[in-house]
Amino acid sequence: MSLPLAVDYANTLSASRGRTSDHLDGWLAAHGVPPEAREPRFEPLRDAIRDLITAAAEQAPFPPQALATVNAASAVVPQWLELTGEGAVVAHTAPKASEAERLLTDVARSAIELLSDDQHAALCACQAPGCVQFFVRTHHRQEFCSAACGNRARAARHYQRRKEQ
Repeated sequence: MSLPLAVDYANTLSASRGRTSDHLDGWLAAHGVPPEAREPRFEPLRDAIRDLITAAAEQAPFPPQALATVNAASAVVPQWLELTGEGAVVAHTAPKASEAERLLTDVARSAIELLSDDQHAALCACQAPGCVQFFVRTHHRQEFCSAACGNRARAARHYQRRKEQ
């Protein structure tokens, strides 16, 4: 199953062995954004989407600054959506945008659609030790973003039980 664009974008930040890795440049290249067209808004948008997904996963209110960042990114294409703090979606219109801005807006729109009203009920943060990834729950017992994270968590529990004996 493929992830929604916003979750895939948010997951360009990963952690392994206590180190955080940033894969945003590779993600942008894979989506056809040349290095010279990369705007400084891509990283703050990712961070804002991560903040909003975290809030949704924790069933907490959306941080206002993150909302403002996503809504601003969404506002650069001819038609865009705006997410309110209450989870409502409002449609708007704006002038033409560049291809980089269009991708930025597509990611923002994906986040808005994903986080609106009850759509975010299946959004989760991976429960594996050290993982910073998000996923959309496809099964009620799913706790991890991948089989590797599930295996790592089970191995950690096994190790902890053996250590306590």
